Order: sequence, then C-alpha cells, then structure tokens
Amino acid sequence: MTDALEALHTRGLTHRDIKPSNIIFTEGEPKLADIGLVAASGQQSFVGTEGYVPPEGPGTPQADVYSLGKLLYETCTGKDRLDFPEIDSQLSQRPDRDQLLQLNNVLVRACANDPKKRYESAAEMHRDLAALERGERPKKFRARILVVTVLMLAIAVAGIWLWLQRQQPIADLHLQTTIRTEPAHALIVLGDHAQKSPATFEDLESRKYNLRIMSPGYDPVETAIDFSSKRSFDPPAFHLVRSRGALEIQSDPSGAQFSIRSEDGQISRDGTTPQSIVDLPTGKYSVVARRGDWEMRDEVEVTRRETARKSFAFVSASTNITSEPTGAEIFVDGKSRGHAPLQIDLRARGHEFTAHLDGWPDEQQKIDIEPQRENTAHFVFANGSVKITSAPGGASVLANGKELGMTPLVIEEVKPGDVTYELRMFGYNPATVTGKVEPQQQTFLAARLEKSLGPAPGQPFTNSLGMKFVPLGEIRISVWETRVQDYESFCQATGRRFEPPDFAQGPTHPVVKVNWFDAMAFCKWLTEKERDENLLEDRQSYRLPTDREWSRAVGLAEESGATPQARDGKIKNEFPWGKQWPPPSGAGNYGTPQRHGTTTPVASFKANSLGLHDLGGNVWEWCADTYKGGSGAAGRDWGVLRGGSWATSNRLEMQSSYRNVVDRNERDVIYGFRCILATKPESNPDNR
Repeated sequence: MTDALEALHTRGLTHRDIKPSNIIFTEGEPKLADIGLVAASGQQSFVGTEGYVPPEGPGTPQADVYSLGKLLYETCTGKDRLDFPEIDSQLSQRPDRDQLLQLNNVLVRACANDPKKRYESAAEMHRDLAALERGERPKKFRARILVVTVLMLAIAVAGIWLWLQRQQPIADLHLQTTIRTEPAHALIVLGDHAQKSPATFEDLESRKYNLRIMSPGYDPVETAIDFSSKRSFDPPAFHLVRSRGALEIQSDPSGAQFSIRSEDGQISRDGTTPQSIVDLPTGKYSVVARRGDWEMRDEVEVTRRETARKSFAFVSASTNITSEPTGAEIFVDGKSRGHAPLQIDLRARGHEFTAHLDGWPDEQQKIDIEPQRENTAHFVFANGSVKITSAPGGASVLANGKELGMTPLVIEEVKPGDVTYELRMFGYNPATVTGKVEPQQQTFLAARLEKSLGPAPGQPFTNSLGMKFVPLGEIRISVWETRVQDYESFCQATGRRFEPPDFAQGPTHPVVKVNWFDAMAFCKWLTEKERDENLLEDRQSYRLPTDREWSRAVGLAEESGATPQARDGKIKNEFPWGKQWPPPSGAGNYGTPQRHGTTTPVASFKANSLGLHDLGGNVWEWCADTYKGGSGAAGRDWGVLRGGSWATSNRLEMQSSYRNVVDRNERDVIYGFRCILATKPESNPDNR
C-alpha cells in the first residue's frame, strides 16, 4: 500500500480518499481502487470520508499517509477510526505486546494531527513498517534534522531576544517524566505513548495528559497529569491494587469439604459446600472437593469484579460394559471389576477403562460417566489374518500339530500376537515360519522349502501317494490300511493283475483280495519309485510290519514269547478299543449287529492314541512274519494276519492278541495290509 502511494506521489498525484471500501485484493495482494478521485497534489476541492481526512484536509501526500494510518489502525486493532489513538485494554497481557507497541508508535506518527510530526512520505512510513516486519525497531528518521536544527536555533534566538525584552521566563516546551509502579513492569499509556514501567517519556508538551496503567491481576489506574505549568516532573510511584473477584463452590449433595489454592501457591482457602468466597484475588486456582474417600479435582479462574462458579456432583450412575469376544476382564481406574458383560455403578465423573483378554493387546477408553443416563462401554478385540505361501506350493500347514490346509493358505480370524506355523511336504525338509499378527491386518509369511531325502527323523510325513505315516519307535507306520487308490497306482505302473471284490469299493476303501506276496511286491515297488524320485535314502524302505511291531501299534508292547505262535492268544480280554465287551458303538467295522456288510473308507472310525485307524476291523492285515506249526497239511507256507475284518464277530478273533494263520498265497475279500517305513530293511523277518 505504501509502495502504491509513493508511486502516485512521485508523479505529483494524490489519492484523497483512502478507506476500506477503496481497497481490493487481487490474488491475495491489496490494491488501491477508486482512482477517479486521484488529483494533482494541492488541489483543494474537498473529498474524502470522515475520520480518514486529516485536520488540514485532503490533497497532499501527507494527507494520504494520515488516511492510510487510520486504515491500518482499524485493521490492526479492530477499533473504529474515530477511537484513535485508544489501544487494547488487554494489551499488557498479550505475548506480542512489544511488537504491537512499536506498531502503535508508527501509527501515532502517521496519524499525527500536526503535519510536521507526520511522516513526510509514504516511503518513509514503508521503511518503518518493513523494519517492524523484520523484527527490528524502527529507526528515528532524521530527514529533517538540519531544518529542525535551524528552526530551533531561530526559536532560541527569538526566545532570548524576547527574554531580554520582557525579562519574563516561559515554561519549557518539551518536558520529560518517569513513571514508576509497584510492582514494576506494568503497561504505562501516557497520551499517545506506551511503555513498561519504569517508563521515561521525553519531548512532552506543556499540557494535560491522560495516564492509564494496566497490569495483569491488578486494578487499572486512570488519571491525568498536567504539565501546563511544570517543567520535568516525576510523580510518586503508583502502588497497584490487586484485582479481586468472587468464587462460589457447590456440590451435589452439599456438605463436601473443599480446598482451593492459587497457581503461585500464595493463596489458599478451605471450607464446606455450599460457600461463597468474596474479595478473592484474581487468577487461576486449583479446587479439590472431597466427600468421604471420593475426591474430585478441577480448575477455575477468578476474574475482576466477577463471580466464578464451580460445582461438583458426587453421584453414581449405572454403566453397562461389554466386550467382543465376551469374557474380557474389565479394569476401572486400574482396579479389576469383573468380566464382560458387566453392569456396575460408578461415580459420575471421568473414568479410565481397560479391557484385558488373553491373546489380544489391552483396549483402553476414557469415559465421562453421567447421572440419569444410560452409560455404556464396549470393547472390540479385532483379529487379523495370515497368508502363508511356500516354494514349491502345496505344503501342509500345521499349527500345534493340527493340519490347517495347504499352501497357498489364508487363515482368517487369527488372534493378534506371535504366531508359528510348520510347513511339511514329502521330499522336503520341514520349515517353520513365524510372524506377528496385528489387529485388522494381514500378515504375510513365506518359506522356501529345501529338498531332502526321506522324512525328517521322528516326524510324521505324507509320501508321494498321499499315505500318512507317524513314528512308532524307530519305524514309521501308516495311519491307515493301504487304499484301493494306492494299490491301483502300483498295478498301473507295473502291469500287475488286480481282481476286485464282488462288492463296490471307493478309492479310499482298503484294498482286498491281496496275498502276502502282493503286499510285499507293493512295498518293493513303492520303495524303488521314491528312491528314483530322490524321496528316500538308500537305507530307507517300505515293508510290512513284523508281528511284534503290529502288537506294539495295537498296545501289546509287553507280549512274551519269541515267535508269533508263542505269543498267539496269550493276553486275554484286550481289544483294540479296550477291555469292554461287547464292543461299544463306533469301535470299528466288525461283523457285529452294527455291521456295515463290506469295507468302509479308511479312517472312518476313531484313531487310537498313536493316531492309527482300523487296527481292529475293516480288513485283516498281513504281517511280515511266517507262522510255524500251523494246522493243516505239512509243507504249507503259513503267514500271520492281525486285527479282524468287517466279517469278524467272534470274541476270540477280536482280541488284540489273536493271530489268524493263513497260507501266504491266499487272497480273500477280508485280507489287506498296511505299510511301515523302516530305516533298515529287515532281511529275514521270519520267526519274529
């Protein structure tokens, strides 16, 4: 704005009507408008708006400076131009008061009624404003020092001459005074000047000045100082009086003990509600109200000649607390109050709630409990999810021994926290992936599986046909009997003839109509197949379980006797399901009244403690041993079958210790087998 005025003035022009309505903004930058009133400097026709026109009238550069000063006064103070030079009564309390006082000095000079005390040009005013913007104090411009000096010398000479002529003293035209306050640092406003006490004002005129003293927390002082007949004059120090107000303290119910304390700790009061404290110094106070062991705290500000009010409600309200999932332990202000869902009475004030549920981070809320309303607090424990991938894919994913699926796998609704998963794949070493699940986020876990020869020691595994094996001492035993689909793979690969039974079977039924030699040939083929595929080591092979291994699997680890015939039937009344007779429902696929009449899919019945299915019922299972001393014609090649079948109903045959002695060349719809994986092949399983 000052640049715009200077541009007009250097061309011999004046604006003559600077006011808010003649200022427009273009892209955030103010511009002078209403150029129609611009005229050559010195033109005397009266234009302008009341309050913006100086006493001498418009038409000069200094008159434009006066108008701009009044415009800036309104902009910076929010006051009307006709209130000039009044300043903000709260100026002393503002953090930017020093800068505002310097700006006030610029405005006072720009709007001086005497043109000689005013800025001579808009450029001179611009320099002072720019200095303020840079955080500097405006320099005292001395563009007219020489002229002023000459004038002062002339006045002095004239004064001496008059004194000599009249021999009468005259009063000083320029006086000074120092105003002090107790306490110091109050804001002193003397006429158009403002400083902090102790404040020295120079170059005062011989006239009456209005004096205003302001300081936070003290009553303002308003008076006048008359310099009309005085020279320099220092009035006595002004003793400021602390401002005072009142405070009313109430409680529901009444009778609460309270104490108040000022921010500086100098003032304190105690009492019982309700109570009104009058003549209280202004300022901020902390208020503590107590009723029994219930304590409430707050703050209040007492202002001059006003009554502040503070009320405390010592009432309780019912609060319903729920959690999702339910069962979270609820803490209120650090104290356990029970498990959600929960309804409790709480004091009507702010409380901190914490909900704890194992497996999740604690949830916290701050709630203001209000009387005569339904207060609720609801905590949601959000789950996350896990996505597991592997290279190659198709690995089984297990958590705590339970199979969850195959990679790539997304597991939803996983509790936040650390997670560990095991990845297993036949022909590869087991891998473990770990991570941390966050609420409402998906955690990505990946593993690159390393190829291995054979299963890891002591670990369950699934082979290339999908047959599952579990450890049994130093060997691993199939959890179910060899299935139709497994045996068909063998027949297709070798061209071996397979005659199906006279009843329908699905691919997961146990294969039947196989003799001992068929079963051994299957084991030999599967061993060679997986060795060729680098899935087994040379020292690992599939075979039939020995008679003693089968006994250990069914739970007869303590059988005595060196041969199958020596052990045959020695342990009485022990069955695959226990000692109960008759067999309970679901004991297995036997020829009992609950019979199925044919084979059933493997694993249709509950596994034993080792995880093995159908050790009793479904099909008789070939063992690796031969049986010496079998009945019948001499020279027969006797083998051992264990476990009973879907056609077995005889109590003796259903005992775990029973051996079914059959020619190893025999095939029947009730004969099948299960495999084991041994670290060392048994070269001569006879007489085991």
